Amino acid sequence: MNKKGQLGIIEFKYFLTGLVFGIIIALVLVMLGTKGVIPFKIPLVC
Repeated sequence: MNKKGQLGIIEFKYFLTGLVFGIIIALVLVMLGTKGVIPFKIPLVC
């Protein structure tokens, strides 16, 4: 078995999971910032 190829797939899965969670958390923070729930504002770039 090629362990190196298998490790790349596992790492890619963790990378995608972290990316999705990061985007969701960033969107929630932007929404809370624009609604004034949290005291600081995060400017929406796009």
